[in-house]
Amino acid sequence: MDKDSFLDTNVIVYYINYQQESSTEPIYRSYIYIANKKGKFIICHAVIRELYNVMSKFATLHKEVLKKVEDSSYNFEENKNISKRDLPFAQKIYFSYKDYNTKDLKEIFASQRDIFEIGTEQFLKNKVDSQVMPMEQINLELVNKIRDIIPNYADCQILASALQYQKDKGIFLFVTADGEHLDPNGYDFLKEHFEINYPKEKYQFPELKNLYFEE
Repeated sequence: MDKDSFLDTNVIVYYINYQQESSTEPIYRSYIYIANKKGKFIICHAVIRELYNVMSKFATLHKEVLKKVEDSSYNFEENKNISKRDLPFAQKIYFSYKDYNTKDLKEIFASQRDIFEIGTEQFLKNKVDSQVMPMEQINLELVNKIRDIIPNYADCQILASALQYQKDKGIFLFVTADGEHLDPNGYDFLKEHFEINYPKEKYQFPELKNLYFEE
């Protein structure tokens, strides 16, 4: 019997954004994993919130890139609307579209946002079996325990949701394509950290399936 999958945000974003001719291996693997669905797909409300945050981020990045296309001296680094984490993405978008006229580019960006929004709604409707762990039910103490090891707060909320949902259930897969915070060695370290520091709670971790590192 196939194990159920608790999906991280990046896998879903990669699935929605997949393009056959230009996608990286992690994006391709995420697309294939979701397209060839096995078992049930579970997502938490922290992931749903992150998906809508991605939509907002796209709108911000597109607006800033349009400014730079109109004025090449415009500096992303000086703009507070773009986080340091998103700067490389903004630069990549700019270099891909810097030779377009702004009228055409506005239409292209609007189309891309529409495609992502429609793709998200279709994914939630057609692929997801369970939406679990409302935001108010996330254990903030657990989030902070995870944050001792993993710095990204949204990642900690999602992983905390997975740990809470895992309690008293058969082991499911925690499926991610995060090459930065949830590599297999880091995940093992996190589990050991919990076994050593919080033995009384007997936290049960899902099985990690990280599509970033798979062959």
